Amino acid sequence: MNYVLDAGPMIAFLDDEPGAGVVEQVLTEPESTCYAHIFNLMEIYYIYFRRRGEGVAEDALQSLLDTGLTMRDDHDTAFWKEAATFKGKHAIALPDTFCLTLARRLNGTVITTDHTEFDPLIPFGYCPILFIR
Repeated sequence: MNYVLDAGPMIAFLDDEPGAGVVEQVLTEPESTCYAHIFNLMEIYYIYFRRRGEGVAEDALQSLLDTGLTMRDDHDTAFWKEAATFKGKHAIALPDTFCLTLARRLNGTVITTDHTEFDPLIPFGYCPILFIR
């Protein structure tokens, strides 16, 4: 099973917030592969950078990579056009369009905490979406 993590679940995991156990489970499932697009990892980096500086941001990123999370930097024309199309059709944050597009490319499941962004997409059936809380 392929999973694509939005920023919210990564923060929940790093900060041991509600839902962290779900994230830990998918990160450690032997039959699963977890991915994050660089735009979603950028969110992690700048959030931890703002909170406590570069060292903490680097540690947060490394902690995620140490779990086996695979960083993806897909940015070919078909990829960014699909992400742009989602942004054009829906009121969704740009990094979330990259998470959604990557999940579709990998036939994966989006893992998120963000009901505001992803609940409106469920009726369209773009891909499976798992809310950790």
